[in-house]
Amino acid sequence: MNVYQEKVSDLQSKIVLDIKKEDYEPKIKSALNKLVKQVSLKGFRPGMAPLSLVKKMYGNSVLFEEVQKMLNEETNKFVEENKLEILAQPLPAEGQDVNWDINNLKDINFTFEIAHAPSFDLSYLDKAPTFSKYKIAVEDKMVDEELERLRKRYAKYEYPELVGDNDIVQFEYKELDEAGNVKENGYQTTSSTLLEIAKPEYRNALQNLKKQESTTVNVLEAFDRDKEGVAKFILNLKNAEELDALNPNFQVTLINITRSIPADLNEEFFTKAFGANGPKTEEDARTFIKSDLEAYFDGRTDVFLVNDIYKAIMENIEFPLPDSFLKRWITVTNEKPITKEQIETEYPMFSKQLRWDLITSRISKEQGYEVKEEELLEKARQETLQQMAQYGLSGMGYDWIESFVQRQMKDKEYVRRAHEQILNDKVMVYMKSKVSLTDNPISLNDFNEMVQKANEAVAAE
Repeated sequence: MNVYQEKVSDLQSKIVLDIKKEDYEPKIKSALNKLVKQVSLKGFRPGMAPLSLVKKMYGNSVLFEEVQKMLNEETNKFVEENKLEILAQPLPAEGQDVNWDINNLKDINFTFEIAHAPSFDLSYLDKAPTFSKYKIAVEDKMVDEELERLRKRYAKYEYPELVGDNDIVQFEYKELDEAGNVKENGYQTTSSTLLEIAKPEYRNALQNLKKQESTTVNVLEAFDRDKEGVAKFILNLKNAEELDALNPNFQVTLINITRSIPADLNEEFFTKAFGANGPKTEEDARTFIKSDLEAYFDGRTDVFLVNDIYKAIMENIEFPLPDSFLKRWITVTNEKPITKEQIETEYPMFSKQLRWDLITSRISKEQGYEVKEEELLEKARQETLQQMAQYGLSGMGYDWIESFVQRQMKDKEYVRRAHEQILNDKVMVYMKSKVSLTDNPISLNDFNEMVQKANEAVAAE
């Protein structure tokens, strides 16, 4: 057997395999003998079918499988031994005519095409390019609003007899007939809402109700919600179409009143809001909140910095790719059939992502970045805690969280994604360390407008 490389260009080569019949014939015989012991053929006891019959029925398939296995193994061995850095898996060259006749074994000449990973210059980062970092100032008003939000979150509740402006009211709704009477077998439901969503012309009538007292309203006119909102959140219907089938006039009866009393700024509140080791006074709480908001805003503005660095690197670190090979590779390896038009449409995005992956992979390799098991575990913990907080389950115990994390770590796809994200984060930290940053003060409103415009631009692409 002879395996050698033929250079086509700086980015592509051929790996040629000259395989003598004597190289693969023993493997074919061994595979057929093994198959004889496994196959069951009609008229023969298991494992007792004649070799000649098994060869006649399965010989060409065995020949194909064994030779393909040898070709792949020898090609991968050649790539590894010669330390070839390649993009994607080798592809069989097109137009090859190979003999797959078990009764006429011949020498085989087979060619794979490979694409070399391109070389490129990273010196752009050594020039310390300058980037602007948006800086959102945390105003006292923001701290006040966040502290008030926390007080409401840990509020106490009262159940008064009379309705106040900010109370949560529970109403019973009964559909009326055309005469203004409660409709027999009409729609009825009960729901709770803030009184403030009632329109001004209806609010007094609803607010002046005492428990078990009723009034009549047109639900489409009484609340500051569109038809879909009234259907779902006032009348507990699935959609606006169901509301169309009803009379919009309802008898509304006050069932209950809930009043939220913001928590006092005392030890109990501070412990609930910030934990046992958190701030214990209002002054310390405000300092803590300000620091927390600064970190939050820094994370939001960091998205723009990362995007700016990404764009600059892609513009300044340019290198060619073996486009024709990669397009054929996409065609061959795609699970579903793909047209040339689809490839031409999607290839620019694919090649852009590949260039970025090559850059980050090289930086990661040169800097010796690794991902330790504890880093994966910590990432899984933080993501689990965030998910629990979103669903109001932040009080789940340590043992439950750890058991969930361990289940995540058994998910190979999750571990792969987490590993990739951690490496990418390390590479981005490195990139930030190589550039110069200048603060660009911006108000929260202006920043939010900028985010909205950016999202609209992405949606329009």
